[in-house]
Amino acid sequence: MDMAWLMRVLFSAPFLALLLMGTHGDARGDAESSQRARQAHSLAREVMSPYCPGRTLADCPSPNAAALREEVRGLIDAGVPAPDIRARLEERFGDVVIGVPRGVWGWTLPGLVLLVGAGFLVTALRRISRQANGPEPRPPADPELEEELERELRARGL
Repeated sequence: MDMAWLMRVLFSAPFLALLLMGTHGDARGDAESSQRARQAHSLAREVMSPYCPGRTLADCPSPNAAALREEVRGLIDAGVPAPDIRARLEERFGDVVIGVPRGVWGWTLPGLVLLVGAGFLVTALRRISRQANGPEPRPPADPELEEELERELRARGL
């Protein structure tokens, strides 16, 4: 063996050991960090943005929303539970940030509106299909009236 090669191996071994130990610790820290990031993103998807009406905090492109997302992430990193963070946001911004309905009417009213709308749609489509198929067939006419109609049409040359 070459002496230079042996020296390189001996000098690089401690650095390699430190590198491997540091990677193992980072992997654990990265897993915890990614778990907290997922929790923050999940909470941001449930909370409506006070800066972009009709959008969740996660979907809002506003710089204020980005700052609020970072604040939420910081609270999660500090160990604050998600329900407490949600309560803080509701205190601060009011009912604007509530992303899910509260109470029985909040869940049933949209369903009732959909059912009524579907009923109107079905009724309208039935009317349209009846008009497209043409008028309903008439009941058979009296044979005497048919003969009289034929005579009148011949007399007029039609």
